Amino acid sequence: MSKKVSLSLSSKSIENAIAELKQYEKWIQVKTKEFTEKLALIGVKEASVRFATAMYDGINDVTVALSPTVNGYVITASGEAVAFIEFGSGVYHNPSEPYPEPRPNGIVGIGEYGKGLGKRQGWVYSDGAKKHFTRGNPAAMPMWYATKEMEENIAKVAREVFR
Repeated sequence: MSKKVSLSLSSKSIENAIAELKQYEKWIQVKTKEFTEKLALIGVKEASVRFATAMYDGINDVTVALSPTVNGYVITASGEAVAFIEFGSGVYHNPSEPYPEPRPNGIVGIGEYGKGLGKRQGWVYSDGAKKHFTRGNPAAMPMWYATKEMEENIAKVAREVFR
């Protein structure tokens, strides 16, 4: 929405223009909050669905949350399985690096985690009570896809909110 403010060079006209601009500023603030919230809801839905449906050989304990911040919203994924589901593990499902570079600090490449067993086509791990055979899991990239989904919806959401 474009805004035109007309005024003449009188104190009353300038005061009216200032009041009109302050009202417009409040409208922009409300609409910006609505815009960021709608985009964040798209992102949290996309991430939640992708984490929930990801192929993962362990216990999928991931929870996705949306929290307000001073300037918008933050989407977080928490749980022991987050990095394994987001970035994948093992060369069986990830023969070449699936995740766009650069990786975040502390996230190693496919097959490099732990004892490097992920460089094999399959391996056995123990949960203390039982041994499990695994081939790892493909990189599901839920947070990456959530970002892409939000990017693809920016113009559509902006038209809805700022019309």
